Order: sequence, then structure tokens, then C-alpha cells
Amino acid sequence: MMEKKIGIIGVDGEGARFATGQAVKCRTLRKWFIGAYGEDQVLFANIDSAKKHPFRVLGNMMKALKNCVNIIFMPGQNTEIFCPAILALNRLRHRHIHYIVTGGDLAEVIKRRPSLGKQIAQFDGVYVQSVKLRDELRAMGIPKAQYLPNCRDYVPAVPFDHYAGKPLRLCTYSRVTKEKGILDAIEITKKANALIGHQAFTLEVYGKLYDAFEPEFREALKENEGLVSYQGVKKASETVDTLRSCFAILFPTYFECECFAGTALDAYSARIPIIANDWLFNSEVIRSGVDGFIYPFRDNDAAAAQLKALYDDPALYAAIQAGCEESMKRFSTDHVMNEFVKNLT
Repeated sequence: MMEKKIGIIGVDGEGARFATGQAVKCRTLRKWFIGAYGEDQVLFANIDSAKKHPFRVLGNMMKALKNCVNIIFMPGQNTEIFCPAILALNRLRHRHIHYIVTGGDLAEVIKRRPSLGKQIAQFDGVYVQSVKLRDELRAMGIPKAQYLPNCRDYVPAVPFDHYAGKPLRLCTYSRVTKEKGILDAIEITKKANALIGHQAFTLEVYGKLYDAFEPEFREALKENEGLVSYQGVKKASETVDTLRSCFAILFPTYFECECFAGTALDAYSARIPIIANDWLFNSEVIRSGVDGFIYPFRDNDAAAAQLKALYDDPALYAAIQAGCEESMKRFSTDHVMNEFVKNLT
């Protein structure tokens, strides 16, 4: 096999299990590199199901290291397993490994296991989705930590009357767990309706429903019948069309690993406001009052008041849409990756 320009080590597959931020980003970057360099210059090494198929995964990694000059390493939450493995496999190959981090807990992981930090410092680049996290990693002895924002392929805006039809549709678009704030989103919707004085909004919940949360979520659906509905998992290709007709995305997350959430990019793609909890790195991404809104931590009354303000003021809504357009361009895959490739050999 001829030597290739790019090897991508990550996860991909079909179904709801591959709707995670890691899998979505892996698909996005794979598509971009193929467009930039040609399919014959990009090799994908799938590391899904490593516990079930360890030898297959190991073989895929070895194939990438053998045949590719630059390695895009995307282990997701399995850093502690794959980091030492890829360094060991690379001792004879001396490939350029660029570790693209998903999630925002890498510094905490390293604090629990300092030896992992020494290993990660050996990579040619460590790319995180937060400026604050980048600075924290550099202070921990990883000087090659760099900021690489999350990204999405640019999609043109499509005119849509978001005030047409009653009640207006709100949504959540993330994994469906308690820590993603799904119950808070229900409360925010109810409080906003109370402020307005009638059922101005309904809430649609999209995403993979996790087993541990299902009984509580099903009970909440039963208690709020006619207000809240579960819409299941949408394909990535359906995201923009699904969200475009919603009035706003609620993002009340307090998920412990949150970093640059793809939900914000989904809102920008659809050109609808995102109303997000002030949690971890959300305020680095969402410019409150420009392309969305940040409300005080788990202050559902404040989130409901912001919804009412949007409901009452179409001019404010249009201004946020303009901000979404600008942010869609800033975080487009082309814009982000054209900067990133300057680091490659």
C-alpha cells in the first residue's frame, strides 16, 4: 500500500450509538480530509468495540501507523486505554500523531493519573475545544496543547417564519439523560408558558434515550402529556431540517464532561437561538445576546424569562439569527480545518 497523507483513528458506525460528539466529529473530519486530499490519501481506522474485538482494533491501528504520515487520533473517552497503546505501536514508525480531544475533562483525568499527562505530552499536538482547558493543560506540562474549536459543515440559511403556527416548538437536541438537563427543559417550558399566560410553547426531545434515565423520563412525559414529546434519534443529515422549524433549542446541561457542545453548532446551523445553562465552557462558545443566551446556573426562571423576551420581540429574534449566521461561518469545517492543517507534515 502506498503511503497516505492522513490516517484517522476513531469510531464510526450506524445507529443511535454513533450519535455521540466523538463519532460526529470523526465523520465530519473524515469527510473534510477526503475532500481536501482525495479518498486515496485518507485511511480510516475504526477503534469501536475494542473490548469485544481487541485484535481487530489493534490491527486497524497498526495499519494506520504503517501506511500514514500524519495520524489524527480521536479516542474519545478511552484515552487511558488507547494513549499508551498508540505510543507503544509508534515506537518503530515515528509517525506524527495529533490528538484531537472531545469532551472537557482531560485535565481532571490527568490529575487522577499524572503518568497519562507525560504520555500525552509526547504527541505532536493536543487539540482541545476550550481556551481555558488549553491553558490548564499547558500549565500541567503539555506545551503542545492547542485550541481547536468544534466545527460543522456550513449550510446556507433558509428563510422560515418562526412565529407561524401555535404553539411554537422548542426542543432539546442531545443525549437524553438527566445530566443533560432534560427535566429542567420541561420546567423551563412550563414556566415560560406561565409567564406568557397560555401554552405558547411545546417541547420536543430529540436524542438517544439512556436506560438509566428512561423510567424517570417516561414518567415526566406522562405527567406533561400535550406539552412534551419524545421524537427519538435523527440522522446527522436530518439535523438542520429538523431544527430549522423549531423556535429555539434549550440546553440546560450540567453534564460533567461538557466542552464545546455540538448542540450549539446545531443551533447555528439551523439559525435558531440556543438558551444554555452557564455550565463549564458554554460561555466560551455562546455569545450571550449575540448568537444565543446564557442563563445563570440552573436558574430555570431566568431561562423562561429569556424565552418570553424572544416571544415578545421578533426584532431580538432576528438579531440572534444574524449572530447565528456569523458563528456558523466562524465554526465552519472549512474555516477551522484550514487552520489546523498548517500543523501537519
